[in-house]
Amino acid sequence: MRYCNASLAPLRAGGAAVLLESIVAIAPEARAQSRIACGTVYRVVSGDTLEQIATRAYGTRVYWEISDANRSVLPDVWQIEAGTDLFIPCPDGAGPKTRREALAMGIKPSEQALVEGATATVAAVRPDDGGIGFLTCSDFAPFAHEALPEGGMIAELVRLAVASAAPERTVDISFVNDWPSHLGLLDQGVYDLGFPWYRPDCARADRLTASMRARCAQLDFSQPLFEVAIGYYARAGEPLADAAQYRQLFDRRICRPAGYFTFDLDQEDLRELNVSRVIAPTAGDCFAWLMWGEIDVVTLNEAIARSEITRLGLVGRVAENPALRSSQTLHVVAKKGDGQGRAYLDLVNAGVGELKASVRWFEVVSRHLGAFGVSL
Repeated sequence: MRYCNASLAPLRAGGAAVLLESIVAIAPEARAQSRIACGTVYRVVSGDTLEQIATRAYGTRVYWEISDANRSVLPDVWQIEAGTDLFIPCPDGAGPKTRREALAMGIKPSEQALVEGATATVAAVRPDDGGIGFLTCSDFAPFAHEALPEGGMIAELVRLAVASAAPERTVDISFVNDWPSHLGLLDQGVYDLGFPWYRPDCARADRLTASMRARCAQLDFSQPLFEVAIGYYARAGEPLADAAQYRQLFDRRICRPAGYFTFDLDQEDLRELNVSRVIAPTAGDCFAWLMWGEIDVVTLNEAIARSEITRLGLVGRVAENPALRSSQTLHVVAKKGDGQGRAYLDLVNAGVGELKASVRWFEVVSRHLGAFGVSL
């Protein structure tokens, strides 16, 4: 399982409020009021507005960071009810990012938040605020990334699915840029659901790595939100281009670019001792080595493979094996045995079904793939 790349954190719009401070006037009535520390939970009092709260917290009327962090309790930014607990995020990105994260860490009104690097006891009970808390990670473009429009393809589909199946529910998506921590956060109940997760073949869990076996043992999966087609490629005219079973690849050299999952190879027994797995820096390197005879088979995403074959002028010289092609599916997941999480998965399934029955699913997927030069 790969770690997310936190280097893109500065691309978050979180620091914009500070930059706008010099050009946005401070509300006169707020100057005499006490400051609100960022990283705390503030309880709204009668007469408060988001502009006033933002001014007391940041010195500017720009309140969108606060509204973004509290979507589950702010359906209308123009009307906030007295007694509502709002989390005030820090513009520098330190500490929790959303109200749900703050409450899960035990932060209560007027208490200073724990900053990055501090330890915290995570609450096992989720706040019942009518929202569904989703956990995902950046560095998974085009499916999930903070810097992408709507947070990526799967993030947009999740929002639309919930809005379609349960419009009274709100969606709170958090990007925690450390994939290995996600299973624990779901297990502890800090978040309701996670995405996007590949689903291995759990009927053959004995062939999988420990992390993939943990997915089978600890997670319930939604219906697929998207399928990633994986192709197998050999030199045209060679017997491997017509292999009918994965076993016919035994004792061969199989190339896959760095950064790819390998569970699909494991579950077909295409593991070391049975095959030699070669990791190349890029997809183009795999195909170059194939033509030079240094490896026997290339396996990777079909869309990328076809693009590289065309770019390298290998059309007609490289053949895809149709019998070995597979589809690996991306899902929303919940902790196994969590009745509330299971109910939320059912909502997602119903919403995704409605999206696929219309043109909306196709429109969203096509738009996100198109931004990366890939057609559906």
